[in-house]
Amino acid sequence: MEAKEIVLITGGAGFLGQHLIKILQERDPKVGEIRVVDLKPFDNRFDTRKVVSYVGDICKPGSIETAFEGVDCVFHMAAFINFDFPPNYGKLQRVNVDGTQIVIDLCRKYNIPRLVYTSDCLIHMTPYLGRANFTIVCNQTEPKTKVPAKESEFQIPGYAPSKLKAEKLVLEANNTLLANGEKLQTIAMRLPVMFGEGDQRFIPTIIKVAMRFGGEIPKIAGPGGKQQLLYVGNAAWAHYRAKEALASKPKDIAGYPVFVTDESGIEDTTRFCQRLSRANETLKLRPSWYQIPLFFSFFLAFLLELLIKALNPIVKIKLSFPPCGLLSYMSSILLYNRIRASIYLDYEPIYSEEKAVSNAALWYEKWYQDYCREHNLKKLKVK
Repeated sequence: MEAKEIVLITGGAGFLGQHLIKILQERDPKVGEIRVVDLKPFDNRFDTRKVVSYVGDICKPGSIETAFEGVDCVFHMAAFINFDFPPNYGKLQRVNVDGTQIVIDLCRKYNIPRLVYTSDCLIHMTPYLGRANFTIVCNQTEPKTKVPAKESEFQIPGYAPSKLKAEKLVLEANNTLLANGEKLQTIAMRLPVMFGEGDQRFIPTIIKVAMRFGGEIPKIAGPGGKQQLLYVGNAAWAHYRAKEALASKPKDIAGYPVFVTDESGIEDTTRFCQRLSRANETLKLRPSWYQIPLFFSFFLAFLLELLIKALNPIVKIKLSFPPCGLLSYMSSILLYNRIRASIYLDYEPIYSEEKAVSNAALWYEKWYQDYCREHNLKKLKVK
């Protein structure tokens, strides 16, 4: 009888990690044991079967090293996902870059043959034609999509550069020697912004803003761009397919980055939130009737960033998002081509757009009700 695989998920207690566990347990008969390394104990959100939880910091290998023993594949999802302005460069470097190198080193030490890294499409947020304050990516494949040549070119400072540095470490580690003389096979999964069950960051932040405006989402970037979003369940499925591809045809795909998309509509984020809320009984969101011109918004955002930088040595002010970076994202056109994933990972989305939206709507409705109850807030009136 063939031995079952042991897989390890760093950051497995998080948003994407929980969905990957569900996919592996429901659809991968090869996996016999799932281990999770995270800063917090594993909290089973989706009634999955038991996993082995290790509480520890990837930047302190002594606290997690035993989790790597006997593992067949590592999914490295642990990251410091933070968009503060000014950025926390020290922690971003420590967790996202140095932590990734530690994971690579532990894979080599413990003879783990496969490493699947969760990267981010925000690394492609570069100024259009080198000058504009927005990005245009139109149905482009991985080799055709630009990444910044220097850190000052990133539209999303701090976080995006750290993810690109980590991705480069992972891809450069492909085909390097393990302790037993065999070779490490690596792959980087480039994901757009995700939505779905367990999301505590993306749509909930927009809901909180809308609640201050009676359910309207202010359109602060003019008419807005069009951003490709990804349902988290399909992102998890793509990671499973990457694990399989590294085992069955590493010469074809190991050492490469891969875009992951699904059939989620290509539209501006405010319209997507409105569509989500149509499937929701209590939460009704809509774009504002007004639009603040993009040029004026950028001018104000630029002044705000200058002011914060000037005051920062005296008064430590932090914003949750970089003003110019947020406007850049909202005004950009971001559409990625997943042909590499289709051909080499045999990946196709397993959740239709309709199913993804309905699943997500139920989650956001529950999140909204819990949030209102916790903060003693009145719910938005349905219009």
